[in-house]
Amino acid sequence: MFDNDRLSHWFAGALFSWLMIFLPFGLLIFHLWLKIPIPTFPKVTGICCATQLFATPSLFSARATRQSPSGRIAQRGITVCAWFSAMLLLLLYYLHRSFPEDAETRHFVAIGIGITILFGVGGLIWYGLIPSRRNDGKRSTPD
Repeated sequence: MFDNDRLSHWFAGALFSWLMIFLPFGLLIFHLWLKIPIPTFPKVTGICCATQLFATPSLFSARATRQSPSGRIAQRGITVCAWFSAMLLLLLYYLHRSFPEDAETRHFVAIGIGITILFGVGGLIWYGLIPSRRNDGKRSTPD
């Protein structure tokens, strides 16, 4: 049913998954149980979904195929690090904009942004600059 070779299925899967996350968790848990206002959830879900849709073409091009059974692991790692970092930075910015006068929120956002940048850059270095040590099942022979 799910065709791994069609980018449209990847986009549809991302939209469907965020809709399924939004309905049970956003409405039932956060609104009914924790009393958080409803307009907050479409915004947060939209931020998360938009960043995933932006990262999807890169993830699609790094997928495993018949020609490359393991795919491009470094590209997937870089894409996921960039995707999660961008999503968290946007969510922290949204949190800052929601409570501009609260000093504790400003401190939380500043610390969160610093840690996100630190881990994001660390992940990009890990996957982008450090060469992969895997050998893809090939044995290297000395010349």
